[in-house]
Amino acid sequence: MPNSNTLYANVFVDALAAAGLKRVCLLPGSRHTPLILAFARHRDAIDITSHLDERSAAFFALGLATASNEPAALVCTSGSAAANFFPAIIEARQSRTPLLILSADRPPELRHSGANQTIDQVKLYGDAVAWFVDAPLPEADPPPLALRNLRTLAARAMAKTAGGVVHINLPFRKPFEPGDDDAEVMNIDRGGATRFLREKQSDAAALDDLMRGQARAERGIIYFGHGSCRTAAEAGALMRWAARASRLSGYPILAEYSSNMRNTGLAAGARYVPLGAYETYLGSDVCEFKSIEALIRFGAPPLSKAMGDLVAQADLKHHIYCNRDGAWADDSHGITDLVHWDPLSAAPMPYADDPPATETAFRDRIHRAEQIAWKLIDKAIGTRDYFDGAAVYDVVDLMPSDGLIFAGNSLPVRQLDQFGKPSDRPILAFANRGASGIDGNISSALGIGAACRERPLAAIVGDITFYHDMNGLLAIRRCGVPVTIVLLNNAGGGIFHRLPISRFEPAFSDYYVTAHGLDFSHAARLYGLDYQRADDRPAFRAAFSAAVAGRGSTLIEVRTDALNDLRRREQIMATIRAEVEQLDASE
Repeated sequence: MPNSNTLYANVFVDALAAAGLKRVCLLPGSRHTPLILAFARHRDAIDITSHLDERSAAFFALGLATASNEPAALVCTSGSAAANFFPAIIEARQSRTPLLILSADRPPELRHSGANQTIDQVKLYGDAVAWFVDAPLPEADPPPLALRNLRTLAARAMAKTAGGVVHINLPFRKPFEPGDDDAEVMNIDRGGATRFLREKQSDAAALDDLMRGQARAERGIIYFGHGSCRTAAEAGALMRWAARASRLSGYPILAEYSSNMRNTGLAAGARYVPLGAYETYLGSDVCEFKSIEALIRFGAPPLSKAMGDLVAQADLKHHIYCNRDGAWADDSHGITDLVHWDPLSAAPMPYADDPPATETAFRDRIHRAEQIAWKLIDKAIGTRDYFDGAAVYDVVDLMPSDGLIFAGNSLPVRQLDQFGKPSDRPILAFANRGASGIDGNISSALGIGAACRERPLAAIVGDITFYHDMNGLLAIRRCGVPVTIVLLNNAGGGIFHRLPISRFEPAFSDYYVTAHGLDFSHAARLYGLDYQRADDRPAFRAAFSAAVAGRGSTLIEVRTDALNDLRRREQIMATIRAEVEQLDASE
């Protein structure tokens, strides 16, 4: 008689493949052997990567799912292995990224028995998952209904990932390896058990009505936050809508870099191009941002503190929030209209015959401020000491048109937002902004690169973020993911210089700056990366250009001074605001 574990695992994994699973990350262990062997049968159809560390593997899978916009699966043995997935699951939950967790478990008689490597895995992740199922124990001679249940479970699990993370816990008894008479269950069943037909639910018509109604008569802005678009197709569709909406309303379009709306193929200086330097002139009185009455917002809440403060403090008659899954994302609790809207459903045609806005002075003035800002940033980047914002500016400037940028949390993602100049090159940017942690950032970046192997990948991370995930570097060689890592090393804790705690010494230096004195060239050698030290602009631009063009894996370390970096940023912002204030507010 065939091994019941082999039969169950094959039926379940065959159904996952039939339901469209394309990517899986496998970890070593024993109890999940039936699942590993079942996935190995699908190696031609499923991209299988092997990892040694559960925490890094989970963030790698997160990157796969983020870049592909499709679920990625994680498979582990029983015990604490599954617990190490939790940080990435939290990020996936917060960022609404589809993950499928498959954990092997002990059979019922070994649970709560003191058996080695046994923990309570039932609902291990609590409310962090959208769906949990404790799968049935394999039977020696299962009835057809039991096997149909397995196939349906796989199909349902894949469908449920549209709502976030799904955890299927699968118990197995020994023996885990197939027996000599298992050949009869080795034929792959490619038939699907269940189809889930979905209409794209969209309330776009409600937004069109708002735009044609009272909101159009008000001064407002269109704002794209992190994750507004995940693919070039989504960005293209949403940009066509935004250009029409700006024409109709007179609203300027502002976009965070990781919204993926700054690089939409429109010519720089065009009337409806998304703007990116707003952080530097938001506080200018002449721009009159505080007088806005309407806000149409997409994606996550603003990364920029200045923009977040504006949203919280402005007297908004209309705060229209558009979200792909209808989830609430407003820490100021001022949303007046929540619109469930798939970016691909965005259509410019509803506004095709509407007359353009008659009042565009506000939008035109913001566009002039944008031009001033980038003129002065361009000039500042090329002079004086090199600083972290300049390195990020150069990454964006030198990145090929089909490139991918991953920005680590804390300072790098904020530097990318402030110094990532809009262009007509279709670069996609990513960051773990669901929970905004620094854990697993390198692994997430490598997962993104693995999902898009034909595209060059650059990861910009700080030194503490790099330190947190050095073991994730093993995936570069093990999974064959080329990457250029830009390590901004300011000796730790640079972001805390922006906070009031920086005035409190000696506690600030002792407990916040987190100086480490590490030589990261050793990590490059350990994991087989080329290493370049580049502390000035010519050296960095040469090293980065060569690394990206070579499509190998390189660690480029830029050593900066946190206080100098902060002063340079503040000086640039002060210069821009002074010149913007010279604009004639009456124009």
